[in-house]
Amino acid sequence: MTLLFAYGSNLNRDRMADRCPTAEPLGTAVLLDHRLVFRHGADLEPHAGATAVGVVWRLGPDDMIALDHYEGFPGLYRKDYRLVRLAGGDSVEAMLYRMNREGYAAPSVEYLEIIREGYRDFRLPEVSLDAAVELSTKLKPATTGLPRRPGCH
Repeated sequence: MTLLFAYGSNLNRDRMADRCPTAEPLGTAVLLDHRLVFRHGADLEPHAGATAVGVVWRLGPDDMIALDHYEGFPGLYRKDYRLVRLAGGDSVEAMLYRMNREGYAAPSVEYLEIIREGYRDFRLPEVSLDAAVELSTKLKPATTGLPRRPGCH
């Protein structure tokens, strides 16, 4: 069993049901001192005082294999482990995907809507999603050369 902190398209219940049929959401969670950004795809980066919102999923072995494939692991994304705080106050160690690229770029409209649906699925504050898009369009452009994730562009 793996605990996943989802913060991008993996928030979307319908998409996760298709990719990871045995995955179970444990609830909403926050990752302190990190912020959501976009490098075309969603990513988290350390940022003092910021809070990233998401959902913790419990994944079975087959779910993990499917998700690694979807995320382009290990080429596009790598795995990282962090303590996240569940809505009830308990902290758990969860795996999260982090991009292997630098720079920033706004997501496609289609990709953003998939994430927005996930925010609505779990009643997360969409203002934090909008702020991440705005920030990512103002910062330096993303580098190229890494494979792009399907559905991000």
